Amino acid sequence: MKKIGGLILGMLAVTGLAKADNSFSEIDLTNFQDIPSIIDACDAPIQNVGYSNGQNSRRFYITGLWGTSAATLDNVTPPGFNTSANIFTAGIAGGVSLERERGRLRLEAEWLQRDFYRGNVPEIPGGSIRATENWSVLANVWRDFMITERIGCYGGGGIGGGGLTIVGEADRDPVTNQFKSSSFAWQAGGGLLYEVTDQVTFDVSYRWYQVHSLSGPSALSAANVDNYRFGASQVMFSLRMFEPLRSLLR
Repeated sequence: MKKIGGLILGMLAVTGLAKADNSFSEIDLTNFQDIPSIIDACDAPIQNVGYSNGQNSRRFYITGLWGTSAATLDNVTPPGFNTSANIFTAGIAGGVSLERERGRLRLEAEWLQRDFYRGNVPEIPGGSIRATENWSVLANVWRDFMITERIGCYGGGGIGGGGLTIVGEADRDPVTNQFKSSSFAWQAGGGLLYEVTDQVTFDVSYRWYQVHSLSGPSALSAANVDNYRFGASQVMFSLRMFEPLRSLLR
């Protein structure tokens, strides 16, 4: 009897465990399809984060200039005459470039020196005017407009001062004292530019330069002083370098 009772109790225990095991709900594995995988996450687009850096919006530069000038020196007091000559011009400029839409705004200081000048006076046989120490210092404003990524144009001008030393000649011998003077000067013009690299730009330009109220020898008498005006149509070539010390500061 004891063996039969033990067998019955064992069967009841196994039946209870089976019923308890069936009480748990089945796990639905199809839900895992709705969870994004790591591979799908890699295909998501990456959004750019805006970053503003004003480091290159303002850059210092220096420019070397050279060219030729069709110059005139006019006597603006009676009897009035003018002389002309072609002279070489060269100088240097330095300033700051400000980035603007489709170009730059350049603020600079410019110094130019002009070569020896001698012009014959048609009204006086054998007479000529000689000018030396011909200089100018101007504060300029130029606006660059880019046509393509490398090619552009610009225009502007400047004001400042200029001066020279004038002497009258007879058969190329000085006949009066030298008159050294300086006065208000200005220029205006424009040109074409080509950006060779981010740091180097080459340009060619035309500029009209003029300085007024210069003292010079009189055509009537060596004892008198006349008022002169110097002007020049200048064709200039320029090589501009931005941030010339950048490579040294790295």
